[in-house]
Amino acid sequence: MIPYPMEYLKRKIVIYARVSTEHEAQISALENQLDWYKPLLDLHPEWTLVERYIDEGITGTSAEKRPEFMRMMEDAKKHRFDMILTREVSRFARNTVDTLQYTRMLKEHGVEVYFINDGIKTFDGDGELRLTIMATLAQDESRKTSVRVKSGQQTSMNHGVYYGNGNILGHDRVEQILPDKTKEVDFVINPEQAETVRLIFDLYLDGWGLSKIKDELERRGQKTSQGMNSWHPTVISHILKNTFYCGILTYHKEYTPDYLKQKKVKNYGEMELTQVQGRHEPIVTEEEFERVQRIMAQKWTECKNLNEGPRAKGKKPRTTVWGKLLICECGHTFNTRRWDRADRQPGNAYQCYSSVRTGSYESRKKGLPLEGNCRSPMIPEWRLQMMANLIFRDYLAEKDKVLALANSILESYQEESTEKRSAEALIAAKHRELARLSKKMGSYIEMRAEGDLSRELFRAKCAELEPQLQQLQKEIEMLS
Repeated sequence: MIPYPMEYLKRKIVIYARVSTEHEAQISALENQLDWYKPLLDLHPEWTLVERYIDEGITGTSAEKRPEFMRMMEDAKKHRFDMILTREVSRFARNTVDTLQYTRMLKEHGVEVYFINDGIKTFDGDGELRLTIMATLAQDESRKTSVRVKSGQQTSMNHGVYYGNGNILGHDRVEQILPDKTKEVDFVINPEQAETVRLIFDLYLDGWGLSKIKDELERRGQKTSQGMNSWHPTVISHILKNTFYCGILTYHKEYTPDYLKQKKVKNYGEMELTQVQGRHEPIVTEEEFERVQRIMAQKWTECKNLNEGPRAKGKKPRTTVWGKLLICECGHTFNTRRWDRADRQPGNAYQCYSSVRTGSYESRKKGLPLEGNCRSPMIPEWRLQMMANLIFRDYLAEKDKVLALANSILESYQEESTEKRSAEALIAAKHRELARLSKKMGSYIEMRAEGDLSRELFRAKCAELEPQLQQLQKEIEMLS
């Protein structure tokens, strides 16, 4: 850790500023923040402003969601500056853990953070204690804001206000600005798209499966909400499950369990759903919608879940080496399939995910469009194993050459690791020397303040130490 150099020393300064929303008033506030630093910089001509890091419309509860903040951290590791100016703790972070973690990391790299309004400098003796108190207050303010926002959202939901920015097949989104400057969203029926939605529900109630409905929609040229001709069974499933089409708005399909991380997760029963009657015109009746849900529930097979509690989340891990390595020429990975053939022993096979999703090339020759469809056939595992044996047999015939190549790669890696460790040790030694000289400079300043050192002698000592400090900074930058 480098002790805090005194004010008269030359320092490379950066500014960090943030606003939490992209609202025009907040962006204006951001410009005021940047102007606010000018008088302070004018008071310190020995400071050199090298960069500004500005996050617009981003929450402060999670550092990882702020690209400019993370870029600033990377530049700090490269020793491109030695001090960060920020207006207050809440602008730097609203998460106590993030605040302490990143200020400690900056201190390790010789970078001080100056929270101007709070009067906190992280190199001061009591800096971390005061910072912890202010960061805790900022985090609690975020918690209170989260509670107020959720309460306001719940009130809006009870009045049938629609949340979301996406297109809804069958309806056109209409926005209007009310006299109080708030925005109101309404939905009106789109006759052409509503016919597609009506067709999907009718076909499903007639006993058609999702894949068969997909083929029929593509054969008729029906378009998705994005105007595409290609359909997917999952899209059709979401339409059939969406209560919006029978006139009901369903809220809390997703929720944010942690106000600090601000990450939404699917609601699998952890939170109660809220349903209210919408103001839009329905396309299907509630009775038809309920019949569809009963049919889907009968077809749904409950998945095995060894864990108690809510539905398991995440991806199923691949169990074979081929599933991890295979990449199709169209850029997709391969799915593992069970391939039972009467003329040979059952086993695994691998099919391109694109053809799994849209249908194989052979199956779509029956009259469906072929544009953009992957032509890679399903590959049995025994064939892959046979090809691998033939390829590796040639390499294994020259075992000595293969081992020699592997050893040379390993030795090269070890040499690079040794060089990296040596460079890190040298940088640490330079930092220790820089800390020693900074402490020495601080002693001279104290002696001058107490009158134990004459002005001429003080200036001579400073003139002797300043070039050494600057040289050490340059050497550390070069080594880094």
